[in-house]
Amino acid sequence: MAKAPAKVTLPGSLYQKNGRWWWEVNLPGEDTPKARALKPAGSRCATTDYQEAEEVAREMWRLAIEAEAEERIKARVQAKAEKANAKIRAEAADAIEKTQAECEKKIRKCKRLVARAEEKAKAQAEARLRAEEGYKVQAEQAEEYYAGEIAKIRQTIEKAKVEFEEKDRAYKEALAEAEEKAMIEARAKEQAEAKAQDEAELRLAAEQRADSEAQARAEAETKLNEALEGMERTGTCECCGRKDVPENDLAKIDSGQRLCSDCIKMLRG
Repeated sequence: MAKAPAKVTLPGSLYQKNGRWWWEVNLPGEDTPKARALKPAGSRCATTDYQEAEEVAREMWRLAIEAEAEERIKARVQAKAEKANAKIRAEAADAIEKTQAECEKKIRKCKRLVARAEEKAKAQAEARLRAEEGYKVQAEQAEEYYAGEIAKIRQTIEKAKVEFEEKDRAYKEALAEAEEKAMIEARAKEQAEAKAQDEAELRLAAEQRADSEAQARAEAETKLNEALEGMERTGTCECCGRKDVPENDLAKIDSGQRLCSDCIKMLRG
């Protein structure tokens, strides 16, 4: 295999196989080197021209760098989004736990009040019954009276329970709505921040891509100018027949012939 000229500064190594140029390199984002045929755009085969092969390799390297940069940007954005989600979920869980604790505390307090009211009513009924134990009629009336009072108390207690349950249900529904609204707002904020981050990263990548393309064009123009400057036009002396005479060294004589400087000197001598 013919080795690439020494002036190549690309990473890896360029070499020829069956007269066509190949490039063995470890591109950004890859773990191991890989041999690649340097095919120009629209061609099915690797190029046989070294300069064209070098340009294809440079473009391949540029595209690989851009692809790797985009992957890093996506990974950073995704990590930030996951971190924000975790924070939101933690805050929501804390708020839910705190609210549940407050609700349970209120329920326990209400149950204690109801129990004390029932005990008090029962004690009052028993005391009155004991005081009127000797009077049957009065005892029966008292029993009916206190039974009615107890029934009233129980109705009041049941009504209080129903009202409390309704208020508790309404409170829980309002809490659920507030939590859902908070989650929606948090997701919207997260999406807006992620979108802004994406746009900023994409703008940066576009600017870097534009700088890379401008540098590549400048390098190509410089090489073309150097190649043009290195080329020198030649002609044939119509006296001695020498064919590699620079155009600047040929002079036309009266007969119309173009002679090299050595033949002109001979004629003048």
